[in-house]
Amino acid sequence: MKRMIFLMAGLFAFLSSYQAAFSPMAYSLTAQEDQTHTAQPASDFQKAHESFLGKDFKASAAEIRKGADFLRKEAESAGIQGKKTLAASAKELDKLADSVEKGAVKSDKKLKGAFSRAEHAVANNEYVKATDSWARKETKETGHALNSAAEHMEQAADWSGHKLKAGASKAIKVGREVSGKLVEGTRYVPEEVGKALESMGDAISGFGKKILPGKK
Repeated sequence: MKRMIFLMAGLFAFLSSYQAAFSPMAYSLTAQEDQTHTAQPASDFQKAHESFLGKDFKASAAEIRKGADFLRKEAESAGIQGKKTLAASAKELDKLADSVEKGAVKSDKKLKGAFSRAEHAVANNEYVKATDSWARKETKETGHALNSAAEHMEQAADWSGHKLKAGASKAIKVGREVSGKLVEGTRYVPEEVGKALESMGDAISGFGKKILPGKK
C-alpha cells in the first residue's frame, strides 16, 4: 500500500511539472529568456551609452559600430523600404561612432536620438516580416517577428524619452499576447492576429513621426 501511494505521488509530481513546463506562462518566460540572449542592438547601445558616460569614448564608438553592423546585416534580407531605412540608420551610427571616438560629442542626447531611430528601424522591419509571414500562413515566424517588433518599439521609446501613447502601449501588450499564441500554435483567432498586426503598424508609424527627421 505504501509503495502504491509513493508511486502515485511520483506520477502526480511528474504530471504537474510537465503541465507547468508547457503552460502559457512557461512559454512566456522562455520567450523572455530568448529576448535576453538576442537583444541586439539594444545590448550594444546600452554598453555604448555606459562607456560614453564613463568617458571611454573608444569603447563607446566600438559598441556603436557593432550596432551599425547589426543593422547592415538586417538590411541584407529586408525589403526595399526596410533596406533603405536600416542602411540610413547604420550610416548615421557610423558617423556618430567617428564623432564619439574623436571626443566631438559633448552630450549623450545625440546618442539617444540615434539609438532611438535605429531601434525604430529594426521594429519596422520586424513588423514587415510579421505581416509577410502571416500572409504566407507561417504562424510561428509571425509570432516571433511580432514579438520582436514590440521589443524594439519599447527600446526606441526608451531611448527617445518620449512616452508611448495609450494606443501604442496597448498595441505592444496585445502584440506580445498574440505572438505567444502564434508561437505556441494554439488559442489564436485569425481576426485578432490581423488586428494586432494593424495596431502594431499604426503604433510604429505614429511613433516614427515623433523621432524621424522631416516626419514631424
